[in-house]
Amino acid sequence: MLTPVDILGADGSIAKRLERYELREEQLKMAEAVNRAFIDKRHLLVEAGTGVGKSFAYLIPAILQTAGNQNDQIKDDKLDSFLSGNTEAKNPQSENSEIIVTKNESSMNDEFDYDIPFENDSFENYYDTNSSDQFDPQPQHLIEFPRVVISTHTISLQEQIMEKDIPFLRSVLPFEFTAVLVKGRSNYLCLRRFQSALQKSSLLFDDFQQRQFERLRSWAASTDDGSKSSLVPEPDWEIWAEICCETGNCMGKKCKSYKDCFYGKARRRVANAQILVVNHALFFSDLALRMQSGGILPVYNMLVFDEAHTISQVAADHIGISVTQYQVEYNLHRLYNSGTQKGLLTNYEVADKNKNAAAKFAAHIKADRRSGEIQKNNETDVSVEMDKGELCMIVDDCLARSEIFFGELADWLSSHPGSNGRVRKIGVVRNLLSEGLSKLMEKLRRMIERLGNPNERQEFRAVRDKITSIRDDIDSWITQSLQEESVYWLEVKKTSHGKQRVSINASPIDIGPILRKHIFGQIQSVIMTSATLTTS
Repeated sequence: MLTPVDILGADGSIAKRLERYELREEQLKMAEAVNRAFIDKRHLLVEAGTGVGKSFAYLIPAILQTAGNQNDQIKDDKLDSFLSGNTEAKNPQSENSEIIVTKNESSMNDEFDYDIPFENDSFENYYDTNSSDQFDPQPQHLIEFPRVVISTHTISLQEQIMEKDIPFLRSVLPFEFTAVLVKGRSNYLCLRRFQSALQKSSLLFDDFQQRQFERLRSWAASTDDGSKSSLVPEPDWEIWAEICCETGNCMGKKCKSYKDCFYGKARRRVANAQILVVNHALFFSDLALRMQSGGILPVYNMLVFDEAHTISQVAADHIGISVTQYQVEYNLHRLYNSGTQKGLLTNYEVADKNKNAAAKFAAHIKADRRSGEIQKNNETDVSVEMDKGELCMIVDDCLARSEIFFGELADWLSSHPGSNGRVRKIGVVRNLLSEGLSKLMEKLRRMIERLGNPNERQEFRAVRDKITSIRDDIDSWITQSLQEESVYWLEVKKTSHGKQRVSINASPIDIGPILRKHIFGQIQSVIMTSATLTTS
């Protein structure tokens, strides 16, 4: 059985491979400590300065632990051969192992948009169309093989691990192991959404965007992995948002492109990998979902946080609330943008019997905008068939309410110059926005039930779910009703065009109890390392 000393020591396999290898005592000491922590199933905190070689110090123990029987069954003669410098000696049991080392990929800190159901048995079970695109986390004792998650803060460190460290270590170790870089769902092209966008690109994109969209045709036909990182230069983000995989917008087995799904293939590699490399944003998005009985990552029993000094802030950002004025506007404009006449609702014709009601509704909105108030208008609450006209007017109503809501928040902040944005009491402004969004959600629900096209139904349902989530977060912020004791604040920033952007935010005051309960109390061994760590 190999140990870290056999690999990192003065006479180890790396020393035999590199002519000018210099033993780093701190690196070897750290590697042995990490290995013991894995074996003893305990947690470890390691402060190691720049130049120690932290990545090798935790990667080698991680590989040794995930190798399992391959390492245990290395015979003495084979071990002697390996230690003498014959690194080509491989464990016969590993000859049929699949090698999965993903290179030249980066991960995103997007809205937590990464999750699909996880099953180990077959690709056919990857999707459950009755679920919310999440898998139920399995108990630790049901894990089929040792798996280590390595989480970093920066993409550059991920690239170093995947492109340099892991390929090199694989070349000097006498057994195989599988490693993948786990990327967010929105990094992958959705074939179904792409085909749909091809058919209605004139309704979704302006002339400039359509010219960019044309470039995607040949790429989509030739790409092997469907990953945005293989598309150079990357497309306009608004175009990509219409064709990428996104949470709540997966048709599962009902999708005609189900078996060719790029993200599904990536998830199958994740399901069979022993080492998963992620970033902190994805990790804590997974944690937030696990707290609600969902999840992104398959179960694992060992965890390494590199750049661990950043995890408390990242955790607070992902477990709390953050809603921006732009988020609201963007998702409403996905339904309908009166300025560009683009959006999902432009596929529908206005029913003649409702044109007058729609026009009357529009007139009231304009009058309310001038007065700065949103009035209830029972005259427009007519029982007519849902159509484009009424829905478009309701979207405009919500946009007007959003402008008033965030404008009043900005005014509140201006009147409290010493608050630093901190909001200490509930109901500091009127929440007219949630009222409008609730009406929109109900009208969309009724329309979606009558849609015959499954692709359109899925697109509308995904937007509806996102807007519903935004409404719920706004309600929680206004009423300060998060379960954890939290701090609430708002921020006002100016864009490069001088436009005011307001955001509402909340995060737990003390992230420690959450991490203890959901990480340190659940994972058998957690390693935290950084060049600068502090404890309280």
